[in-house]
Amino acid sequence: MKKKFEHIELLRFFSALAVVITHYIHFYKPFFKSSNIEVYENHLDFDSTVLPFYNLLEYAYRFGYTGVYFFWLISGFVLAYTYLNKDKFDITFKNFFINRFARLYPLHFLTLAIVLLFQLILIYETGSHQIIDNFLYKGQNDLKSFFYHFFFVSGWIETSKFSFNFPIWSVSIEIVIYFLFFFLISYMYKFKLSLSLSVFLLFLFLEKSEYNLFFHGCGRYFFSGVLLYVICEKIKNNHYILGLAIILLMLNFVGNFKYNLFFSSVVLLAYYLDNNTNYKIKNFYSNLGNLTYGSYLIHIPSQLLIIYVILKFNLNFEIFTSSYFFVFYLFIIFFLSHISFKFYENPMRVLIRKSFSKKKL
Repeated sequence: MKKKFEHIELLRFFSALAVVITHYIHFYKPFFKSSNIEVYENHLDFDSTVLPFYNLLEYAYRFGYTGVYFFWLISGFVLAYTYLNKDKFDITFKNFFINRFARLYPLHFLTLAIVLLFQLILIYETGSHQIIDNFLYKGQNDLKSFFYHFFFVSGWIETSKFSFNFPIWSVSIEIVIYFLFFFLISYMYKFKLSLSLSVFLLFLFLEKSEYNLFFHGCGRYFFSGVLLYVICEKIKNNHYILGLAIILLMLNFVGNFKYNLFFSSVVLLAYYLDNNTNYKIKNFYSNLGNLTYGSYLIHIPSQLLIIYVILKFNLNFEIFTSSYFFVFYLFIIFFLSHISFKFYENPMRVLIRKSFSKKKL
């Protein structure tokens, strides 16, 4: 029976929440440029006085984008447990591909179509691309970029990365790492520690070198997650795992802050808690984890819809500075994510798996 990583599921939820919060700044970009509220091109530089709960959420606003890196690391840890916690390698490439496709593509396709529809409506209503160009701050929002999104490769193309439903860029990059991980699994059964460490160090080197490619950063975080799981499997003693987590956490205070070390320490702490706690609220954590992918892909189409409503009914755009609106916005995002998981994502995943295979994957 597979172990449920309840606290790690909670971390997945917080990684998505951080991204949703840091992307709240998108509401300011189409409207505030010509006002007395100064918003810079870099989405991390903004007038802190206008953002709801800024004193409380400053780090989420400024560094929430690192939730993507955190999610990559968690994915590596969880997939390592899923596929390496067996006596032998017993999954085919077909089954592995279908598992990933069934989980990721249905919601991607749906949200991509919705974003395209809302963008066309906004262009029709305003007679201009300006709102879209301001909102999608880097991308070439054209037909070519749409096809890159459709085929799940938008993150591979720098000029198309930030267009349409742009958060999917990080998932499209992770797909490359998924396939690399699959082809290494059979070798990892014999050389778990040495191979996972070697691949992690290779990505670390490549990311810092002149040969850095679009997937090297993802590879570093993903395989650091794989390495963490392998180390936990070797150590086994939960108290040693806790000690290692504390050591990694303390190393963050030596020199510059290191996201990889910090995220690794937090994952180890969550793993320790999963092995040493047993209370009912953990099921709640797991349910929150189910909202991660939905909230990640749903918040951009939701923002476009809100912008459309603001323009259509000539509402005051300073509503975005309201703390009440901010809370309402987060509630809507995660409510829609719950509906999406229960009535679309999970049913589609089951349907696709059954369609492609007669046996349970």
